[in-house]
Amino acid sequence: MWAALAAAVFIGFPLGLNMRGVLYRPRPADVLLILGAKIKGTEPGAALRARLEAGLDLYRRGYAPRILVSGGQRRPGVPSEADVMADYLRVRGVPPRGVILEDLSSDTVENLLFSSRLMKIHGWRRAVVVTSAYHLPRALWLARLAGLDASGYAPATADVLGIWMYALREIPAFWRSYQKWKWLQGRE
Repeated sequence: MWAALAAAVFIGFPLGLNMRGVLYRPRPADVLLILGAKIKGTEPGAALRARLEAGLDLYRRGYAPRILVSGGQRRPGVPSEADVMADYLRVRGVPPRGVILEDLSSDTVENLLFSSRLMKIHGWRRAVVVTSAYHLPRALWLARLAGLDASGYAPATADVLGIWMYALREIPAFWRSYQKWKWLQGRE
C-alpha cells in the first residue's frame, strides 16, 4: 500500500501535473506574460529560452500585441531576468514598445502579483501566461487569484528527468505559494 502511495506521489503527480500543463491552450489576450527562470549572466538558461521562444511564437501569430516579461534580480551586479528576457525578444524583432518589464519579483507569487498590478495600471485584463508545463497549473491558479482572465501556454520539452524533478518540486510549492499569497494579502 505504501509503495503504491509513494509511486502515486513521486511519479503520478509530477507526470500528471506536466501533462495538464501541456494541455492548456492560449486564447487571444491583451498581453503575453512570460515568467522568468534561470539566467546565465546575460543569457537565458534552457528553460527560459524555451519560454521566450514559445512567447515569441505566440506574439508573431497575433495572440497579443505586447509581451510582459516578469523576473527580478537575483544577485547585485547581474541583470534581472526581465532585462535578459527583454533583450532576447528585442534582438528577435519585438519592438521596444512591445516589451514591458516587471523586474522586482523574486518568485512565482510575486511574478503574478506584480504583473497583475502592471496590467491593471494599463487597463489590461486578459493574459496568456507562458511558462514550463509543470509550472503552468500553479501559475494560472495564482493569476486567477490576482484577478486576471488568464489562459496558458507551455513549450514542448524532451527533458523527462528535468520535468519530473521540477514537477515534484511543485508539490510543496503550491503550499508555499498559498501561504505567501495569504501573507501578502494581509499586509495590504
